[in-house]
Amino acid sequence: MKIDRIVFMGTPSFAVPSLKLLIDSGYKPEICITQPDKPKGRKQKLRSPEIKKVAEAYKIKVIQPDNVNSNETFNTLSHIKPKIIITVAYGGYLGRRLRNYPEYGCINLHPSLLPKYRGAAPINHTLFNGDKYTGNTVFKLVAKMDAGPVLYQTRLKIKPEENFSQLSDRLAEDGAKALIRCLEKLSEQDIVIKNQNEAEATYCPKLKKEDMLLSWRMEARVICNKVRGLSYRPGAVACFRGKRIKILKSKILQQRSLEEAGKILELIKPTGIVVSTADQNILIQEVQPEGKRIMSSYAYNLGARIKLGESFESGF
Repeated sequence: MKIDRIVFMGTPSFAVPSLKLLIDSGYKPEICITQPDKPKGRKQKLRSPEIKKVAEAYKIKVIQPDNVNSNETFNTLSHIKPKIIITVAYGGYLGRRLRNYPEYGCINLHPSLLPKYRGAAPINHTLFNGDKYTGNTVFKLVAKMDAGPVLYQTRLKIKPEENFSQLSDRLAEDGAKALIRCLEKLSEQDIVIKNQNEAEATYCPKLKKEDMLLSWRMEARVICNKVRGLSYRPGAVACFRGKRIKILKSKILQQRSLEEAGKILELIKPTGIVVSTADQNILIQEVQPEGKRIMSSYAYNLGARIKLGESFESGF
């Protein structure tokens, strides 16, 4: 028998494939909980979370509590008597009362091979570190962050030039399927629960502004991995002619860097701009100048008229 009386908790676009596949697979939630609308953009207009838009399109009730652990939220859920709460990138901590209330508890989808990369930015750090594989983990929520027993896990090979946006989309789709398979196994009582090995746990905190800044004195591998891990949003930040510029795509060249780090060595039509680093030269392929759209680095050069010998500086 399928699990019913489901509560879904999620906020950003990463959670959308999970909600849609739950609905399409006969697991339509009774209610969706998401973060409150927040002001965005220059005009600071209130914008709804992506999950709210999808839930309302499917006529699912939505609540947006400031405190998900409040009595008011609990009373709302008590009318549903949920059998399970599913969280996907919700962005808030669930207290013991909520975690223990449903028959099947609360389960969470996390885009890493737990216990590796517990925390807020697993996909970014996976790419920063140049990993070859990643995956999704469905686990039972406990008090400690991302430390609960594993119910289901998938494994994906990372493509050589895959960036954060591309890998995030792929993991979101794969994670939705993992959730459905986990629900099926739970209903069939076919789940093998595996406790996480604390000795193997690693952590990745929420990204800060300084994490976006490029230093050309780093090795080419580190620079290119950072570019991948931040593209397309928020983007790795450098500086050129006193203005911020985002470096969005790059690759390592088989050339030793003999010049000062950050110096522009060559302009290759139409592929990009060759820049020196701490060890090997890299080719910058896509950029986004401050206040402008994403463009090829060669298109940027046509307007900027870059001169050989000019330098990129670290971001600020």
